[in-house]
This record gives sequence, C-alpha cells and structure tokens, in this order.
Amino acid sequence: MLMIDHLYRFRPLARVLGGELLDQQIYFAKPENLNDPMEGFRDIFWRGDAIVWRNLFRHYLLCAERAFSLLAILGEEHPIGWDMIPVFNLGDTSFTPEQKAKHDEIIDAFFNEECVKTYIDALATRTQPVRRAELAAHLRNIHPLALAVVQQCYERHGLLKPKAGRDPALMGKLRETITQAKAVIDPIRRIEEEGGPQTDLQIDAFFIAQLNTMQELNLIHLYNGTINPKEKNRIFVLITFCDEFVQKVETIAYPDWYTACFMEECRDSSVWGNYGQNHTAVCLKFKVKDAAGTPALSLYRISGLGSGGPTYGYLDHPFYQIVYENEHLPVDFFASLGRLPIPVLRQYWYGDQKSNLSSCGDEIFRNEDVWRKKYWDAFYHAIRRKLKDWHYEREHRLVLSGMFHNFTSDDSRTLKYDFKDLEGIIFGIKTPSDAKLEIFKIIEEKCRSTGRTDFKFYQALYARATGTIEHAEFRLLKFKP
Repeated sequence: MLMIDHLYRFRPLARVLGGELLDQQIYFAKPENLNDPMEGFRDIFWRGDAIVWRNLFRHYLLCAERAFSLLAILGEEHPIGWDMIPVFNLGDTSFTPEQKAKHDEIIDAFFNEECVKTYIDALATRTQPVRRAELAAHLRNIHPLALAVVQQCYERHGLLKPKAGRDPALMGKLRETITQAKAVIDPIRRIEEEGGPQTDLQIDAFFIAQLNTMQELNLIHLYNGTINPKEKNRIFVLITFCDEFVQKVETIAYPDWYTACFMEECRDSSVWGNYGQNHTAVCLKFKVKDAAGTPALSLYRISGLGSGGPTYGYLDHPFYQIVYENEHLPVDFFASLGRLPIPVLRQYWYGDQKSNLSSCGDEIFRNEDVWRKKYWDAFYHAIRRKLKDWHYEREHRLVLSGMFHNFTSDDSRTLKYDFKDLEGIIFGIKTPSDAKLEIFKIIEEKCRSTGRTDFKFYQALYARATGTIEHAEFRLLKFKP
C-alpha cells in the first residue's frame, strides 16, 4: 500500500466541542449511520444441497416462531425488534426442556409437510446462485404455512385459544400455495440448464421486480387502510418479516463492524460542504505511522486479558484504503459461516438427522486455516469498497470488528488517540470565531500539559488560482510550554 504521511478527518463542532477534542476521541460509526446505503454491501448468494437448505429453513422457522410468540404476548403494546429475535445464535435457540420440546414439535410438523420437502429438493437442484430478492420470495411463499404450524402447536399446548370460525380447509390452501410456488422453480431450472451469460442477472431481475411489486401493493393496502399502519408489530410478523430476515441473516456469516473515516485531502469544496457542515466545521490533521509498511494510527483500548481482568494500552490500527468500483465480490453464504464454532456448524448447518454432512462444509473441514484467510479477505473486501460515485472522497478508514468483542455501545466504539498524533486543526471558511477561541483554549491546555510547541492551526480559504479549498497556517499563534 502507498505510504502516506497525513490523513484528514472532518468533524462537526458539536462533536469536537462536546468532548472529542478534550478527550482525544475517535468515534467508530455503524455502517447504517454513514451516508452511503451501500456501505459494506456483500453480494451474498445461497446455493447448496438439501442439507444446508433445510437447515436454513429451520433457522428461519425458529426466528419466525420467536416473532410470532412476541406478537402473541405483546400485541401492539411494545415494539418488536430484531434484537429480540435470535437471528444470530450458537445453534439451538431453546433454553429449557419445555422450549426445546415445543421447538422440536414445530420443526417436525413443518418439515413433515410434503410440499415443504419438495420445495427444498427443488432449491437444492438449482445451479445458479439464489440471491436476496429470490430468497425473500421463497420465504414469503412458505411463511403463512410456517406461522400456521406454529399457531397450531401453541393451541395444542394451551398457549393460544383456538380461533373461532377458522376455515377448516386453510391448511390445504396453504399447502397448495407452496406447491404452486414450487412450480415456478422448474422453468427457472430449465433456463439455468440452457445457460447463457446473462442467466444469473435475468433471474435476479425477475425476483427484484416481484419484490418491488409486492412492496408497492403493501403501500397501497396501507394507504387504503386495508392494512392498519398502526399495527406495526402485526405488519412486521405477517408481512415484512421474510424480507427483513434475509437482510439480517448475514450476521451469521460475518461479524458487525464499525468505522472511522479519514481522507487523503481536504481541498474539495463539496466535501467541506457535506462533511464540514457547510464549511462551519473543522478538519483534524493526523500524523500517520508506518506499521510494518501499513499506514496506522495508535488507539488506546483493551490489549489483552490478565489474571486481574482486561489490560489496556495503545495498539496500532491499520488504515484501509477505499477502492471505488461498482462490482461486488460474490459471497457464498453456506461457505461463509465464520462466526459459528465447528461443532455448531456440524450439527446445525452442515449435518442432518442421519449424521450426513453437506459438501458445502468440505473446505472448512479440510483446511480451516486456508478457509479462514479466504473468509477474512472477503470480509475486508466488502468494507473497502464503495461505488465510483464516491471517488472524490479519497477515503481511508479505521475498522473495529471482532468475533468475540461486543462493540454495540457508543462508549465501546469511542477510542482514544495519542495527542502527539494530532498535528493540527483546519478551520472551515465559516467556522465561527467563538468556536475557534474555545478550540484554542483546549489545545493550549493540552500543549502545556505535554510540553508541545509544534501544534498547528490552519484557516481554510478559496484559492482562485486552483479553484480549490486550500488552508493557510496561523504562523503568529504559538503556545509556550
């Protein structure tokens, strides 16, 4: 990687004066809080044998059961969220013998349905990847039957009262719906067999169009009042669950990640207008160290575990340079379940009830070290990609992630940098004078306490000769130790 001396980080005044400058903080944001909805996008696909497809459906079924139970208990009193549903778990979601017995009963009833068996078998014969829109369509096809199976189990155990006036032919109709939906897979399979360079894209486009139509119909129902928009929990469990599950199930494959963004330059007026809050914010200029040929910044955090608990120290965090391209690396979901222990993978994902193993797990079982390297390469590949539209940013980013450490709270994602690594601060063209004075005072105190005399301030200005935003150093402003 090209070695660089400095990187720039734009920060709003509210953050800078709200503690970030005083406490030397670097905040790592969630991808969904960044301004690009495609942040960290992975072109995930599903393709495998009947074992892994059945296990995926099993996992969906247990998540759907939890959502159904929450709706039955909470109604619309309290919102139901994905934090209450075990999308990511270490295998079995049961906690008590009674819960396990109930789950086993639901699983057996669901997979004993002939229409479900044939549906899974049809998916297992697919040769082209099944992508998000298509997987969501398949789950929507089986969702009414799955919820009906859960409801019947609850009624048998006295957890719900049988619904009066229920159509006795309902289950038959739901089975017929799945059978008809499965019939759509057959012509798709024939298209796959005929081949062609655009087959994958054509199939994906078909299901994306279907998804868009379904979402449009849902909006029409909400607008007309045939679906009550106030019943958000009911809408979640009955209507949007499958589509959201497809988005959430990625957490089984890759851990959550968080980022702090830096840039190579701070001369672009549109960048100052956007990240610099209409030129009123500031830009921090950081020195970048060479960590074995990789640009890095030292941050204070947990560095290890001792007999007395966690130990803390400064660790080098590498910068990842963003690559701007519109292509995304395809990621095989069934071959990327890196967050789960090997015993869990064998029992709940790559194994069946007869102790047969899916070929999808061959690579990890054959050479885990090689597989792990490939896994992490794919993880960072997605984090380092943005669409070409963002190329003007020239971004480098620090990343926090971990298989075992939890960075869910803001405090856990706020790390401290060494003051000596902050070389200077650039004020925007419209940064208020009172904010500058407050920043001067904070830096003066820090310089006095550390004995620094080399801290630099700059003023951003428009350079007519270059048509860019340059910055001039405040040469008269000096702090004495």
